[in-house]
Amino acid sequence: METLFGARLRQHAVNPRAPHALVMPGLEITYPALLGRIEACADWLLREGCQPSDTIGITIGDEVMHLVASLALLYLGIPQVCLPTHDPAPMRLHLAQRLAIDRVVIADPQHALDGRAVSVLTPASFRRPGHAAPPDCVANDPDATAMYSASSGTTGEPKVVALSQRLLSMRAARFGSAQAFAPDERLLMLVSVENYPGKTTRLYSLYLGVTSVLQSRNSPPAAIMALCANVHVTCLELTVLQALDMVEDDGGTGPLPDFTRVFAGGSRVPASLRGAFRARTGSPLYINYGAQEVWRVASTFPDGDDGALESVGKPVGWIDLEVVDAAGSPLPADEIGEIRIRSDVMVHGYYHDAVATARYFRDGWFHPGDLGSWTPRGTLCLHGRTDDMMNLNSIKIFPAEIERVLEQHPAVRNAAAFAVFSAAHGDIPVAAIEANDAAAARSGELLAYARQQLGARAPRKIFVVDALPRNAAGKVVKRDLPALVNALRRTA
Repeated sequence: METLFGARLRQHAVNPRAPHALVMPGLEITYPALLGRIEACADWLLREGCQPSDTIGITIGDEVMHLVASLALLYLGIPQVCLPTHDPAPMRLHLAQRLAIDRVVIADPQHALDGRAVSVLTPASFRRPGHAAPPDCVANDPDATAMYSASSGTTGEPKVVALSQRLLSMRAARFGSAQAFAPDERLLMLVSVENYPGKTTRLYSLYLGVTSVLQSRNSPPAAIMALCANVHVTCLELTVLQALDMVEDDGGTGPLPDFTRVFAGGSRVPASLRGAFRARTGSPLYINYGAQEVWRVASTFPDGDDGALESVGKPVGWIDLEVVDAAGSPLPADEIGEIRIRSDVMVHGYYHDAVATARYFRDGWFHPGDLGSWTPRGTLCLHGRTDDMMNLNSIKIFPAEIERVLEQHPAVRNAAAFAVFSAAHGDIPVAAIEANDAAAARSGELLAYARQQLGARAPRKIFVVDALPRNAAGKVVKRDLPALVNALRRTA
């Protein structure tokens, strides 16, 4: 008796033409060797007392150890959730309490949580006698929860979704087709395995039987570009900040190899960055738009963005997507409205959160809270969050339009627009920026430039910050901007 992931991994392990499962500098792991580690870890988890009714937390930063532990739990059919090492202990404990986690698998004893059983994973946990029979799974319902995933929390309390093995396997299959994976595909994603997109992308790759390339997400751009050439990376997944680092790298590295396709997502990708990335690396930057509730929504791969400003491409073929007005009626091209999505690979609610479920899941549709519009050619453009839209004396202002204009100015590296409330006028638009030239950005020139481009929609003040507040995936956490700006005012 095998789970979906267990059966798939065994299939790859007996395939003589299967590529390596994991590749990193100084280490290559074949599918048979990976399966051996997974089975040994599964044996160890059972000896530690893990049961099918348990939910197991994983707090391991090491990429290989984390993946093996995660795959061993999928092999056994025991639910899991990541409690990231980079989160403070109170935050990990809060999520553990929400999910009634029974045990936490850790590699560092310092990551133990009060009141939770702990299993310390070591290299010895991956060793077992060569004659030992493979362990059986303990639960084999493909529609039962296999993995819980918490949102980034950029809009408040993190929301939790429950993913089954069937849903994970369906998304993996769509992943391979959406990105035109070949049998010898080699994928490198620089987001940590402890973050939702980093983990699921690696799991999808292993489910598909392609090679996942591992490298420190803090590696300098020159090392990443060299790795792409040296180990033949065919698919490179970046955050916006990582793409920007490559553009601004002064290490004198050459272009990316012709065989490397590059994707970015997780937050808004400015049009200026797309052009600069191609000029710097010789490679187009394909944009993926999605959400963990529905997975992939739209992409500019392979057709591009049809020249529309910051388009995220056409919707993928397996979803329905509409841009609607406040009454729920679909809008024509060039009119901004709320995005809603439905798909056979979506979840239909949040774990034990009726309020958030009622807000974001309505009448069979998922409402991500994003504003969008169609181009005449049927590509989708994003205009920010519905919660971020400003209303100044009845004028609707979208943060994205301010950010786009500011980021076209040479003094501005990144921008984030938000509102300061006024009882008399409503939402007063302001912006925080990371500057290429702080002196120029602080001068009146930048405000005048914004007024010339945006008129009444221009920000009334522009604050220069050392760094915009971001989560681990590089997305700006806008709820933290007012406090950051207030701190600047106090020290000015």
